[in-house]
Amino acid sequence: MKTKSGILAIVVGGMVFVSGAGCHKNTEATEAPKTLEDGVAALRVSVATASPEVQSNYYNGVSYGIRYHDYARASAALQQIASDPSLTDQQKKLVSDVTDLLKQKIDSGQNATPPAH
Repeated sequence: MKTKSGILAIVVGGMVFVSGAGCHKNTEATEAPKTLEDGVAALRVSVATASPEVQSNYYNGVSYGIRYHDYARASAALQQIASDPSLTDQQKKLVSDVTDLLKQKIDSGQNATPPAH
C-alpha cells in the first residue's frame, strides 16, 4: 500500500510542477522585451507560425538588417510585418515593442560601425 501512495504522490507532485511552470511561462511571454536583441529573438519565435510573407520579411528584413546594422531595412520590414492582417494581437504588440527598441537604438547612435561580412 505504501508503494501505491508513494507513486501517487510523485505523479501528483509532477502534475503540480508542470502546471506551475506553464503559468510562469505565460506571464513572461506578455512582458515587453528589454533589449533589441531580446525583442528580435522573441519576434523570431512569434512569427514561426505566421504567414510565409511575414517570415520572409522577418528573416530577410528585420533579422538581416539588425545583424548588419542596416536599420532602415529592418524598420521597413517591421512596418510591412505590422501591416499584415493575419497577425495576432500578441504578435502586433511584439512588432510594436521591437520597433520602439529599434528607434531607441537608432536615436542613441549605437549604429556606428557595421561588423565585417
